[in-house]
Amino acid sequence: MSKARTGAALAAALAVLGAWHLVLRGHGRGVPLITDEGEYAVAARVWAEGGLPYRDAFSQKPPTALLIYRAAAALSRAPEAPRALAALAVLLTMLALFLAAPRGWTAAGRLAGPAAYAALSTLPIGDYGFPANTEIFLNLFAALSALAALSGAPLLAGLAAGAALTTKQTALWTVLGFGALSALTPRGFDRRRALRYAAGAALIPAAWAAYFASRGAFGAYWSSAWAGNARYAAVLARTGALDGQLRWFAVILLPQFLLFGAPALALAVWSLRGRRAGSGRPVETMAVVWFATAVAGALTGLFLFPHYFVQAAPGLALGAACGVERLAASRRRLAAVAAASLALWPAVAAPGRIFASSARARALVLLYPNPLFETKLLGEEIARRAAPGDALHVFGSEGALFVYSGLRPATPHTLCYALTLFPQDAAGWQGEMARLSSAPPRFVVYSTQPLSTMTASTLGLDYRDAMRELLDKRYRYEGFVRVTPSPAMPVFESAAAGTRPAYDEEDRLLLFVRR
Repeated sequence: MSKARTGAALAAALAVLGAWHLVLRGHGRGVPLITDEGEYAVAARVWAEGGLPYRDAFSQKPPTALLIYRAAAALSRAPEAPRALAALAVLLTMLALFLAAPRGWTAAGRLAGPAAYAALSTLPIGDYGFPANTEIFLNLFAALSALAALSGAPLLAGLAAGAALTTKQTALWTVLGFGALSALTPRGFDRRRALRYAAGAALIPAAWAAYFASRGAFGAYWSSAWAGNARYAAVLARTGALDGQLRWFAVILLPQFLLFGAPALALAVWSLRGRRAGSGRPVETMAVVWFATAVAGALTGLFLFPHYFVQAAPGLALGAACGVERLAASRRRLAAVAAASLALWPAVAAPGRIFASSARARALVLLYPNPLFETKLLGEEIARRAAPGDALHVFGSEGALFVYSGLRPATPHTLCYALTLFPQDAAGWQGEMARLSSAPPRFVVYSTQPLSTMTASTLGLDYRDAMRELLDKRYRYEGFVRVTPSPAMPVFESAAAGTRPAYDEEDRLLLFVRR
């Protein structure tokens, strides 16, 4: 086959894999924004309207992630617009994985990385596979860094690595790992290559620091995205809740990852059997370092939410590609079957989670008791009642309420867990209550779901009690939405006149309107 025909065939195969990824990603179709998406979306909107993230809208993610959300909002007003950019990021990552494979490899080996990542990036496990989470964008920058490192361009590798770090902090381990690989040559450590990588890696973080400093908000940026995030990462160890989290991971989450990742894991292990990593095997070495550092990033803080592990997918996909190529050396047809299985396996293993026609059913299987449809319903209910200039406050983690209601946040704390889960001192919640008391918003939503409020400190309890006191004094209780596992869509239940709010009944979103 001529080079032109071979290139056309590979391009067609990549297009098919890209389309297949979009099919797999479709298990999120019709599912409202999750908690993290709401957090990023409202911070990006505040930024677009002249405010600043961190100072005027809480977020603990670095600014590159919020910039992507701002770009999505500029392209479309649809709440789910960031998911389109997430899908695009996956497709570009697939292309980078294809380019990372040496041109001398077989077609099966070159296509195996994109095939594996098409599936591994969208596994139907909790919040892993369809939201526009930061890990999806981190993976694109990490893939570009890996490609540059394999191509002998340490400055570009560092630049992309710095972009990954300012998308999510847990990219730090991969940044360090890629830096080591960029500086190593067959002759040993190359100091100049290391310095070029370091210079590239520092550029984007330094630019963001300069931007917030020029806007007079460096302190807020540092305390939210870096120092505050470090406190968040230490919560489990500090509160003694680590044992329960590890048991949940071992019993519920890890078996699912092993099930869906079995073909890729088997091929990645096969690629290394009887071999040593090193400068003589740059792709295999890159795959090992990438996967190991990404897993280290996912385990940082040991919260172990499903979407944290998305960042391990491209390294595993590259390792699986190495396994397919090794298999192709003796059994080309089997290698082609193996490459195809990498893309098809999740759909074979759990078709009901991916192809169920009801978005409500898929959301319940993946994310109950997260109040996704309930949040959307209540946000739209607030929008019907609202007037221009109205503001909203949420005691909970349902940042998507701001998106679906269209209202501005009453305080920078669009989510409460920074004040309930890892508060630095009492001044945080006291300042919050002072702002709410001096300029009470028209609407307040109070979540009674423990996973939403995440009250795990005495300071958090103080904030909760002060919030209840304010609501009882200055607000009228309007009704609530129940969070249930019922396949029926939720409804807003109006409260009868004089009814007391059920603060202690879990799994409700309570609506209050200022008197």
